[in-house]
Amino acid sequence: MIIGLTGQSGAGKTLISEALAKEEGFAVIDCDKVAKAVTQDGSPCNKELKKVFPSVIDKDHHLDRKALAKIVFFDKEKLKQLESIIYPYITAQILDEISAYSANGYRYIILDAPTLFEAGVDKLCDRIISVIAKRDVRLDRIRQRDKISDELINKRFDSQRDDEFFIKNSDYIIKNDLSVKDALNQLGVLIKNLREDVNG
Repeated sequence: MIIGLTGQSGAGKTLISEALAKEEGFAVIDCDKVAKAVTQDGSPCNKELKKVFPSVIDKDHHLDRKALAKIVFFDKEKLKQLESIIYPYITAQILDEISAYSANGYRYIILDAPTLFEAGVDKLCDRIISVIAKRDVRLDRIRQRDKISDELINKRFDSQRDDEFFIKNSDYIIKNDLSVKDALNQLGVLIKNLREDVNG
């Protein structure tokens, strides 16, 4: 079973992902790491990106991620261009990792993907879990975690889906506004329901 795990920046998706791996023994494919893997120095993806974003990739085809983020979070058309280039590489890598985990006997494979829907990999999933939280809570978390300006954080938020989208398009929702304990309690109930759902 392929389970998509997604949600807004700062909602606490990493907490849930780590718990699924450590407590439940699920395989986890971290799509942020996949994105970094496909944009390694000299990669075919970087060579494509250089044609559209020449200022963020140097002569050695090294990607300046922060410079790229500043461009795409302020320009939706540039964001679409980025997505059209990078997502096919990400999807191909995800499919390879799914095959490897499946061959090793894993019954549950988590796609930890902040852009699950945008990349179209929700179509690979049997079930989808979304983690959401209030905007001010998320803002504070990211401010502390990433040490970036509120302006850049809010631009990131504005480029993402709202609560209603995740609620409408997910099988399970975790609301992570309160404590870690509360979020993990919700996850415990969710996993029980998921296993009952799967096993009939």
